[in-house]
Amino acid sequence: MANNNIIALWGSPGSGTTLTSVKIARELASCRKNVVLIFCDSETPMLPVIVPSAEDAKSLGELLAMPSISQVDIFTHCLPIWKTLTALGYLKGENETSWADYSEGRAEELLDMLGSSADFIVLDCSHHLLTNVLTGVALETAGTVFRIANASPKSLSYISSQRPILSDPKFRYGEQVSIINNIYPFQDAPTYKNLIGGKKIYTLPHLLPLMGQAAECRLLEPLEGRDGKAYEPLIRLIVQSEILGKAAGRKDTA
Repeated sequence: MANNNIIALWGSPGSGTTLTSVKIARELASCRKNVVLIFCDSETPMLPVIVPSAEDAKSLGELLAMPSISQVDIFTHCLPIWKTLTALGYLKGENETSWADYSEGRAEELLDMLGSSADFIVLDCSHHLLTNVLTGVALETAGTVFRIANASPKSLSYISSQRPILSDPKFRYGEQVSIINNIYPFQDAPTYKNLIGGKKIYTLPHLLPLMGQAAECRLLEPLEGRDGKAYEPLIRLIVQSEILGKAAGRKDTA
């Protein structure tokens, strides 16, 4: 059964999946929700990119490879960022061979245990959708799945190649929400919206300061000035409409 407290984001390499995951997690945390942000990619660890000052962090790979896990184990492996935001991920220099393999059951156990203490779990999925076990479990169990793309033929090609992988009904491909990132003024956004598809489609503009944040490892910072006014309300709309609104609806019907 889908869990509305689990949010999964997947997309083509370079489409801004990590950027959007961070911004969504940041917005949720600013709404006083306890959020755990998980970077699933073991091939290109993103935790040291997003929080470069975190030298004493513990690895998500170590946690998943433990013989058994407890709430204390999870707590000690989560990296505090703010009072309402913590993160889990692989560390600098690690790769997919650094830790022992783990089962789908272990990934499910991790998400279940996190769900008992966090309001929302945001997973920045690996580009290897099914060979990365945590990503596969996240895509199956998430109440909201965002499909991330750029307005580019390469991004469309990736989305098209992954659709058969996600054709199993358990992934609910038709219910996924699409986000097209980094759209330049000269690009034909409606055409790409038609090609990418999705239950609902949001578009986010190309903003040089946002690219600067990504390049300078400052994605946890707010986007200021005119660019912030063009971007932050869109992220807020996505969070309110697709995450908080859905969670509230679930409570109302409980």
